[in-house]
Amino acid sequence: MFSRLLHNNWLSHGLVLAVGVALGWLALPLWRGLVMNWNQKAYGQLVEQCDGAMRDHYQAKMHAVEAPSQEAGLEVYSGEIGLIVCQDYDLYQKRLMQWGLSENELAQMRLKAIEARAGDLDEVVATHEIRF
Repeated sequence: MFSRLLHNNWLSHGLVLAVGVALGWLALPLWRGLVMNWNQKAYGQLVEQCDGAMRDHYQAKMHAVEAPSQEAGLEVYSGEIGLIVCQDYDLYQKRLMQWGLSENELAQMRLKAIEARAGDLDEVVATHEIRF
């Protein structure tokens, strides 16, 4: 009698475990979609700000190389200060990864942010283009 009860407990617990794993596996894409939609606006703003800061810093460095001066040095310093927003972007990205998003999902969020602020193809190209 006891062995029969033990066998039924193992069977019922195994079945509950299997159903739980299946539900968790099916719910994962829904969870990731929810996290992406919830954080798209804030993440998109950080993407835009960091992209602009990196572009400004690069252009300031190129200007300083072409025409070294104290003013050019101050522009580079200002560009470096502007890169602080990239730290916020990186921390936010790490937090999203802790919530379960993959690098591919983060890349999708970045592309959506770029597309949201670009009205046409020329603006998308201008976003990715580094100008001297």
